[in-house]
Amino acid sequence: MEMRKLQLGFLLLLFPIVLFSQSKTSLHTKSNKAVKLYEESTDLMAHRKFDEAVFALQKAIKVDENFAEAHYRLGFIYVMNNRLNLAKPHFEKTVAIMPNEKSIRDAYLSLAEIYFQEEKYKKAADAADKFLKLQPGSKGYIAKAEKIKASALFAIEAIKNPLDFEPTALSEVLNSFQRQYFPVLTGDQQTLIFTANAGKNKDEDIYMSTKLNGEWQRPEPISKNLNTEFNEGTCTISADGRIMIFTSCDGRESYGRCDLYETHRKGNEWSEPVNLGAMVNSPFWESQPALSGDGRTLYFISDRRGGMGGKDIYVSNKNSSGEWTQAKSVGQPINTPFDEISPFIHGNNKTLFFASEGHPGMGGFDLFYSNLGEEGWGKPVNLGYPVNTKDDQVSLFVTADGRKGFYTFETFDDDLGKGTSILAEFDMPDKIEPFLKSNFVKGEVFDADTHEKLEASIDLFNIKTEELISSVTSDPTNGEYMILLTEGSEYALYVRKEGYLFKSLSFDYREAKNPEPVVINIQLKKIESGARVVLNNIFFATGKYTLEEKSETELNKIIEFMQENPQVKVEISGHTDDVGSDQDNLTLSINRAKSVYSYLLESGVAQERLVYKGYGEAQPTVPNDSEANRQINRRIEFEIL
Repeated sequence: MEMRKLQLGFLLLLFPIVLFSQSKTSLHTKSNKAVKLYEESTDLMAHRKFDEAVFALQKAIKVDENFAEAHYRLGFIYVMNNRLNLAKPHFEKTVAIMPNEKSIRDAYLSLAEIYFQEEKYKKAADAADKFLKLQPGSKGYIAKAEKIKASALFAIEAIKNPLDFEPTALSEVLNSFQRQYFPVLTGDQQTLIFTANAGKNKDEDIYMSTKLNGEWQRPEPISKNLNTEFNEGTCTISADGRIMIFTSCDGRESYGRCDLYETHRKGNEWSEPVNLGAMVNSPFWESQPALSGDGRTLYFISDRRGGMGGKDIYVSNKNSSGEWTQAKSVGQPINTPFDEISPFIHGNNKTLFFASEGHPGMGGFDLFYSNLGEEGWGKPVNLGYPVNTKDDQVSLFVTADGRKGFYTFETFDDDLGKGTSILAEFDMPDKIEPFLKSNFVKGEVFDADTHEKLEASIDLFNIKTEELISSVTSDPTNGEYMILLTEGSEYALYVRKEGYLFKSLSFDYREAKNPEPVVINIQLKKIESGARVVLNNIFFATGKYTLEEKSETELNKIIEFMQENPQVKVEISGHTDDVGSDQDNLTLSINRAKSVYSYLLESGVAQERLVYKGYGEAQPTVPNDSEANRQINRRIEFEIL
């Protein structure tokens, strides 16, 4: 594969120096003939006759093979024409003759880039270091040399400690186009969506494949509402597969060259796409979107003005009104003066994967990740070798459980002059530093009596911090829902629909490692006399009736329900298992119910709307024949009177 072209902007700036900086007496040759040929090349270059200048310099070097300035100038002309294999020996000859002279220090910088691209990392680091020791004046050159040195030193160590990385192409059923790229999956890994181009004179479209009996089915165009005769580019999807944001560059009303659009799925139908608006899109280029699991946070790439580099990562959040807020750069330490592309936010909503040219790596675009902490984004971590190589690595998707990575493997045939890209997967290497893993809870929401499928709001809270982690809705057509839960926390899940009694579920993932998927179908009961639910997120210490602090999320949901339904009167009831005496259990159940009752009173719920009772062990839900069953029987219930 042809080596990546050197960035030539700084070389063009150097040309006046290369052309005119040396006086005749300072040149490293005593041959008047060689000097005359060198001066001839100066005039030819000034008139942009570079081929003739090359010929003159070659003759000068033939006259005096140690003519350093002629080697130096000839190397720069070859670099300008991307003939790096011809430039390298001339720069090497230059620095061999004039190793410590500042006038030729840029030869070291060029050699550092060439050696790096040839994967001669020790030589690259040494050349960059030599350039820096010759005290270059330009901050841009210094930054370039420091980046090469840091990347070369990183590459040396990375190769010494390779990862267990064995990518495999996905099935030929999926890789059926000339090019397919940027794969994304739903949270349950049963739906794969990607962008494909069928070949010459074909536009980009979005395709979808589902798994049946563990096998990917033939991909189909996702929807006539999305695909057009123009280009539909990279896309992202929420964990439940119901919100998609994609790139479109032609044929739609837009703010700039490429804009981001949003569409929603109901049943099997996708809605007409809507431009995300001026809060996200700009007169410049927006692409490569990445949605959080619940579809409320969006990362994307833009080359708009005011960024740190050519392409930067930006983020926008959806507010309580369902509108996208003003996009902002994620800033340092993620964005750099170089390009960052292809962000992907993991299902834990804390780990951002992305590709960058600006952080130390193996060359070109490397894949990195950064974890979000209390102080912001952490220092990006290179995924390592051979996940990253000297070639560009982009388009990474990591499953919620952290076990699989999906990406695009690109090849280029120099003889044919065209490239291909295929979808591939790999097991995430164990040596990659751990990040929080997630998995899904999914099922259907329906009416407890009629079994009608319901569109309900589903909110996930961290009950320690009372932070809203995710907020989704169930599908109005089939009642399906999916939400991601991440290890390391304790969660309360609330399912709400107007006219129905809310339902609460509890998940303790504090000690869970690699949590397993859960399928729970949720029945909602209409608000009518006799309807009752268990309050699964009310907590007491063993044998005690003082409410634990983490109960506040559930208590506040009760208050919210009472405020939304001012006509409702309820009974708070306490229940225990059969451990201990009947009287002690009765007393404990009464006191626990009273604790909830008192909290609601103190929070402004009218006394005439509340009663509390204790039933002790008299009304078990399941037999008290195991600790798991006893835990179920220890409960607080909420019943409509």
